[in-house]
Amino acid sequence: MFSSSSNNLSKVHTNQTKFMQERIAGVEKHFGQICTSLGAYTRKTARLRDKGDEVSTALLRYGEVENLNKSLRSSLCETADTLAAVQDFRNVEVERLESRVVGELALYEGVCKSARDELKRSFNTRQQEMNHRRNLERAKSRHPQNRQQIAIAETKLQKATVEAKRACENIEEQMDQFEQRKVTDLKRILKEFIQTELAFHAKAVELYTKAYNQISNIEEEEDLEEFRNALKGDAAARAEVLGVGRGSSLSPVIKGPREKSDSSKKRDPKKMMEKLKIEDYEEINGDTSSEED
Repeated sequence: MFSSSSNNLSKVHTNQTKFMQERIAGVEKHFGQICTSLGAYTRKTARLRDKGDEVSTALLRYGEVENLNKSLRSSLCETADTLAAVQDFRNVEVERLESRVVGELALYEGVCKSARDELKRSFNTRQQEMNHRRNLERAKSRHPQNRQQIAIAETKLQKATVEAKRACENIEEQMDQFEQRKVTDLKRILKEFIQTELAFHAKAVELYTKAYNQISNIEEEEDLEEFRNALKGDAAARAEVLGVGRGSSLSPVIKGPREKSDSSKKRDPKKMMEKLKIEDYEEINGDTSSEED
């Protein structure tokens, strides 16, 4: 029969191990779900960026060929550039979400695996101690007169106990760090997510307001009058007004066709990141820090 103290100690160790396993499993599960959701959110945002580029390109193409309505041409080309700028900043949003939010959360698959491995090593060490304790109790029960065998068992138990105590202290410290890191990292990552969204939407409001004003600059009556004049004139006059040749006086914004933009060439992620960081991100970051203080 094993002593009740041994059984109680084994039960305590088992309960601790189970508790730690559940904590690790919980972090792995929920961090994984958050990472998956934010990953899908980021991919949706990237697709929205691409569709925004298509809208900008469509407006620009019309503006480039509209050589009769001057205000319409000017507003379309200016608005296309402004909407393209929105997608530049949306691209920064995507880059930041990928690297600073989704990427950071994805690291927790390895963090949880490492914590689980450490817990397993600690559990094995404590199991070895329990095995040596059982061996000692068995030797005392079956061979009470064999002092040499009992002494060997006691020595092995003492060594195993020291190792188990060290392992126990180590795993408790590591699990404490794991819990602290989990909270700290999740707080930082979610703040990064919110700050990134704030920075983008603040800039987007500014640019969409600019685009709204650019569209408002379309002069319907003036453009209609240009059409009527061209309609009433002869063929030569209409050709002159339409400005068939590039660089005509009716091309105040763009004197030649703009090449189809290649997103990889159009955007300089580092440059856009710095621009957004300087103009928006640092200001928002400072505001949230002052609120915490």
